[in-house]
Amino acid sequence: MTDHSRRGETEPADPARPWPVLVAVGLAGSEVGIVVGLVPVAVGGLVVFAASVAGILADADYVDRPLVLAAEFGAVFVVVGAILVAHGSGTLSIRPLESLSGLASRGGALVLAGLVTIAGAGIVGTQRK
Repeated sequence: MTDHSRRGETEPADPARPWPVLVAVGLAGSEVGIVVGLVPVAVGGLVVFAASVAGILADADYVDRPLVLAAEFGAVFVVVGAILVAHGSGTLSIRPLESLSGLASRGGALVLAGLVTIAGAGIVGTQRK
């Protein structure tokens, strides 16, 4: 009979990934920055959030190119932020948003975060080649 109590080499434990913590920190930072009106905190939180979600999906093998996904998050931030800025400045009227205030500054933070995310993904992408 063979002894099966020893099963060969054990695989090293997979180290914990930082992505879930970074998603939480990014989301909380963006919310605090937007609510309190601290644009740098909001922008930083949104950039960390977008990069972390791209990292999680890359680790899970859902996406092959996380930088492209991060840039797409940035594009969504720019579009949504531009709509909020247009509504907040009176250029565009969106009836469900009429009762909300401060949308122009919040939209501006989204646009800035989107541009930083797109630029960051582009810079990292060019340095990896």
